[in-house]
Amino acid sequence: MITDRRTSIIVGVLFIIGTVAGSLSIVFTGPILDAPDYLAKVATSEFQIKTGAFLVLIMGLALALVPIFMFPIARKHNEVLAAGYLVFRGAIETALYVIFVVGLLLLIPLSKEYMTTGALDASVYHTFGAILRSGDFQYSPILKIVFSIGAIMFYFMLHQSILIP
Repeated sequence: MITDRRTSIIVGVLFIIGTVAGSLSIVFTGPILDAPDYLAKVATSEFQIKTGAFLVLIMGLALALVPIFMFPIARKHNEVLAAGYLVFRGAIETALYVIFVVGLLLLIPLSKEYMTTGALDASVYHTFGAILRSGDFQYSPILKIVFSIGAIMFYFMLHQSILIP
């Protein structure tokens, strides 16, 4: 039982870290990425973009560790759901966060190039910028589906195992 208590404390702390880091990443990158001419803002706000990307990585790592820590406990109650939760929330969701971070960091050189060339080929830069932003973890439908499936598995396991009163 001591191990289960320790695990529950670790999982709770990881959820808090993930939530705080994700919220802070939106605070850093949201005003820049939501601006009408975000490419110009990214070029002048490189530190904020890098900080936001780092915070997304922290969030992704923290949330990826939750199913890893929960697997030994959840496996006792439903091994299939525990493995599914591990795959969806531990592997796939984390990979999507990494893809988002790569896209976010690629916006920096794209925006610098956009600023040096000016309005010559602005539509091309905006198209590439839109593609890089399409993986944004706030709006990605793929991430929402993966998160929802993993969360439903986790919540069903918690309900089934009566781990939470």
